[in-house]
Amino acid sequence: MDKIRTHAIRALDELGIPYRTILHAHKARNVEEAAAERGVPIRQVVKTLLVVRPDKRHVLALVRGDQRLSLKKLARIVGVKTLEMAPEADVPRITGYQIGAVAPLGLRRPDVPIYVDHHILEEPRVSISAGRHDAGLELATEDLIRAVRGQIADITE
Repeated sequence: MDKIRTHAIRALDELGIPYRTILHAHKARNVEEAAAERGVPIRQVVKTLLVVRPDKRHVLALVRGDQRLSLKKLARIVGVKTLEMAPEADVPRITGYQIGAVAPLGLRRPDVPIYVDHHILEEPRVSISAGRHDAGLELATEDLIRAVRGQIADITE
């Protein structure tokens, strides 16, 4: 099998972070399908969500697959009155990935601040998108936190 190459994989390789690539038999369209394809519980899948501030600047939020992002909590931490989920057209433009396959690494715009929900730390290993609908990456949670250099906070409902 040829090794797949994505921006996320290159980013992990450059940082010397170990990971395991999991190829899907079918393209995953949501977190439930991704968990099933990777053979992991939904809580181990990390969703990467693009959010937009009132000044049109973007923020990434990482939350466990079994939890919902609280835009209200995140807005408070970011220091703005409100936040909204980014329009679909912003996702590939800002991240370089397609909706449903956004990885928190190897972003097109590396200046986007990343906030990591503290519940992710409850899992010793997590599964993130490889940047494609047909592959995921499994790695140690502490390695993910180190790689994304995100701020850990309570950002879920």
